[in-house]
Amino acid sequence: MLAVGLLLSFLLAGSVAAGPKDKPVTSKSKTASAKAARAREEKCVDRWLAERKLDAYGSPEGTMYAGGTPLFNEATGRHIDRLDHIYRKHAEAKVACAPTPKKR
Repeated sequence: MLAVGLLLSFLLAGSVAAGPKDKPVTSKSKTASAKAARAREEKCVDRWLAERKLDAYGSPEGTMYAGGTPLFNEATGRHIDRLDHIYRKHAEAKVACAPTPKKR
């Protein structure tokens, strides 16, 4: 009977050890806050682009793109974030709209 108990405890211990690792807990408020900050930044950039008569990608209005968007490179299969693309083309947009990092 003792042997069965030991065997059972080894089996249970093995299954616990082999279980999935705990995932980091993220705060819903931090996620919502990050989404809200991103939305504000995008709104600012869109306003900045419109004032300069530029399209959603920072090019002159009416610009046509192979594949429909300059954010996807068909040769490499890579996709770039729209704001990163705009900030590379127009550093002044980043100065005007990108959030500044908080000092600690």
